Amino acid sequence: MKKLIITGLAIIGLSTGALAQNNCSAEAIQTKSGEVATALQTISAKDPARARVLSGEIEELMTAIQNGADINTVCVFFDNVIAEAAS
Repeated sequence: MKKLIITGLAIIGLSTGALAQNNCSAEAIQTKSGEVATALQTISAKDPARARVLSGEIEELMTAIQNGADINTVCVFFDNVIAEAAS
């Protein structure tokens, strides 16, 4: 999981032009990625199947980013995962 998030961050780092156009900074994504890793562990302890689904969605998100999707999508998704773990 951590490897996937790190790979995603590397991809996102290549898209710095998109980051300048919204409030989702590289620093915010980096911070959130650590929180997401922790959130996925929390979710996995409660519901391993849900954690697997979220992991798959992260993979899909990283592919979408490679194909030019809006970087802000990463922040929104990460925020949702973090909120889900907290509930």
